[in-house]
Amino acid sequence: MKAALTVILLFTFATHLLAQTPGLSPDSALAALRNNYPQEKVFLQTDKSYYFPGETIWMKAWCTLDGAPTYLSRILYVDLVNSQGEVISKKMYKLDNLGSTPADLEILPAVKSGNYTINAYTLWMLNFPQFVYHRNIYIYNPATYQKSPGIASGINLQFFPEGGELIACTKSRMAFMATDNNGWPVSVQGTVADNTGKEQARFSTQHDGMGVLEIEVETGKTYTATIDNQRAPYKLPAVKEEGIALRVENSNPNRAFVLLSRAEKNKEKYNQLKVVAQMYHQVVFKAGLNFDEGQMAAPIPKKNLPPGIMQITVFDARNNPLAERLMFVENYKLIAPAINTDTLNTKPRGKNQFSFSVNEINAATLSCLVTSDISGVSDTVEDNIASSFLLTTDLPGTINNPGYYFKNKEPQTLQHLDLLLMTRGWRRFEWKRIMQNDYITLKYPVESAISFSGKVTKSDRREPVKEGRVSFIIKGDDSTSLLAEATLTDKGEFLLNNVNYMKSAAVAYMGTNSKREAFVVDVKLNPSYIDSLHQSLYKPGFDLDTIDLAARKNALATYIDRHMILTDTSAFKNAKILQGVVVTGKKVSKEDSLNREYAGGPFLMGKAIDPSNFKYARSIWQVIQQTVPGVTVEGNPFDPKVSFNRFGGLGNEDLSVNAGTSSDGSISNDIVMQTNGIAYYLNEVNVSKDIINTLSVEDVALIKVLQHSGAVLGAAQGVIALYTKKGVAVNKQPFEKSYTVVKREGYAVVRQFYSADYTLNPDVKETDNRHTLYWNGKINPSKDGKYRFRFFNNDSSKQFRLVIQGIDKDGQLIYTEKLIQ
Repeated sequence: MKAALTVILLFTFATHLLAQTPGLSPDSALAALRNNYPQEKVFLQTDKSYYFPGETIWMKAWCTLDGAPTYLSRILYVDLVNSQGEVISKKMYKLDNLGSTPADLEILPAVKSGNYTINAYTLWMLNFPQFVYHRNIYIYNPATYQKSPGIASGINLQFFPEGGELIACTKSRMAFMATDNNGWPVSVQGTVADNTGKEQARFSTQHDGMGVLEIEVETGKTYTATIDNQRAPYKLPAVKEEGIALRVENSNPNRAFVLLSRAEKNKEKYNQLKVVAQMYHQVVFKAGLNFDEGQMAAPIPKKNLPPGIMQITVFDARNNPLAERLMFVENYKLIAPAINTDTLNTKPRGKNQFSFSVNEINAATLSCLVTSDISGVSDTVEDNIASSFLLTTDLPGTINNPGYYFKNKEPQTLQHLDLLLMTRGWRRFEWKRIMQNDYITLKYPVESAISFSGKVTKSDRREPVKEGRVSFIIKGDDSTSLLAEATLTDKGEFLLNNVNYMKSAAVAYMGTNSKREAFVVDVKLNPSYIDSLHQSLYKPGFDLDTIDLAARKNALATYIDRHMILTDTSAFKNAKILQGVVVTGKKVSKEDSLNREYAGGPFLMGKAIDPSNFKYARSIWQVIQQTVPGVTVEGNPFDPKVSFNRFGGLGNEDLSVNAGTSSDGSISNDIVMQTNGIAYYLNEVNVSKDIINTLSVEDVALIKVLQHSGAVLGAAQGVIALYTKKGVAVNKQPFEKSYTVVKREGYAVVRQFYSADYTLNPDVKETDNRHTLYWNGKINPSKDGKYRFRFFNNDSSKQFRLVIQGIDKDGQLIYTEKLIQ
């Protein structure tokens, strides 16, 4: 796929140069667009399209740039959105070096029945929102399920002149699309007549509600279409009295032909024309045509072109776009893995073993999916890695059955693909805008890692602090601990980049003015995208509730109906319902609750203190002195000398050691210990006592004092650990300087797919009704280069559907789908 883009120049006129108006040429405009606005694409695979509450949506995402794994973004967002645009579930994943990641979303029991969409994108892709990847699913909840209300029947019929407009005095070809009020394609046939009532053409659908027709367009005429056995007419686009009609013939595998014709009115304006074809924002063909010299056609060689959508545009001598058409270059190659059936057993709970190998690839990232097949169809038509990266990610809107267009390269399949592109407009850019340097405003950056940014101002929140820093203490749920600082710019702005942690983290931060370090400054930490995502513009586009459960008209309806019976409480008429059981136990103290909530590992030991019991304490040290026997706090109440008088001291020797971070971003093993060998921790991060001095009592959720148990942490003379409140920013007095703590989402941890293993427990009596029998979002080869996997059948399947897909380092697409029986 990553073939070199070869610019083929075909100038069929002499040495006459086309005049140009000020502004960029098409070549220069595309080059600027390509360099400054790279286009990432995402494809998201799911294990199925229909789910029940409590199930997990198993997914694999691939992100590409210019036909190969992306090297820009390293963060991918996946969210689940209901029909009201509410984000039901969301996760943030770290992309690997091949721009991919397995993913999963758990459907909570309370989720209602309805249409949902799964969106997958990088933050950079939000600059081009119409090309964010969407995948529609339906969730059935037996407790809330109601058949979707029927929509009044009706047919929407749209016509699309080839090239964009109906031009007078030309023989024009038009594609059309017929859909019902739900947006699903329907088959129609009918007639086109002019305003005198004279029939001009008959039409009928050829594929998925689409078809094509031709008419002789006359000056001053209007045209309408009528579907057989219906009275209501459909207006065709208005006729333009002057201009260019574009026609593209793409049935030849080696070259396509561009044919032009023009209206009689002002035809001299359209003598000298330029045909430009671009793919992936790069010009791949140019030809100058001169009508006065009989030049009305140009062949486009396809041999050295990459696969995908080509945009063909006709310009006049002043670089004004006149007509446009999309065309598909079928130079794609799908590498099909060679599958070996080692053990096939379609008996209930039978063990199956398969292996496969993939040749001609370079460091591929693959997924492997086995589902219980009940359709009996040899090939599905859902979106796959080929149809996504070569077709749907470049076209706005929803395409019905996109996988159909890549099942083979037969003439009929390619003809239907060409018909599809005639009904679609190109919207990645507008020629007039980019040729005048009028590009979109970028709102979202490229993300290579988690980052924290913001601005620091003086206490009046107006004047920025130009010289200073923001100190961070980051404690991740994955035990990641990080001390870091970000310096301020002359605008008071800061950026802490390349932060990595899983799940979530408590982020404590505090700003400092270098000129007046004791002064309180105001730090505004910008919200992260994942934490602020609650509403989405990307709602479900189609009603997928198309299954009549009562009639059970097809195999999928039978499967869903069977699953709903198993989960519907009304089905358990003979089951015994246990009476309520009351469990009693010792009431947990607040200190114990706080200890369980905040502390972990060795910090679970020692004495726990709830500072909220000491509302009138002036400092943390006063709380410790009043609650811990044997601790001595002397001197300045806000910066005292602290010692445990029940331990052998170390005199007045200061054992303070600079803390640092290791190369992987975690805290090094050097322990910061103050006078008398006491170690201090904030949110389980080793810090100096100076940082503890800045904390106020109302900021702290829990205090831990570890005396003998402090030796576990390498501090034989004791440990004092403090935990700041989660997500609470406390208003400070002007003289108080302390950390603010917020909770921030981190990278999601990829869950492992549960695969039933009946060799371990063959006597399980529960009904096995699994649809997804095996899933591996990142299957790896053995030492011999072969990929191996096994799974157990459910209680009813007689055949399986195996799907293997992925992409390698060079952008080669790997795909196969096989029905096994």
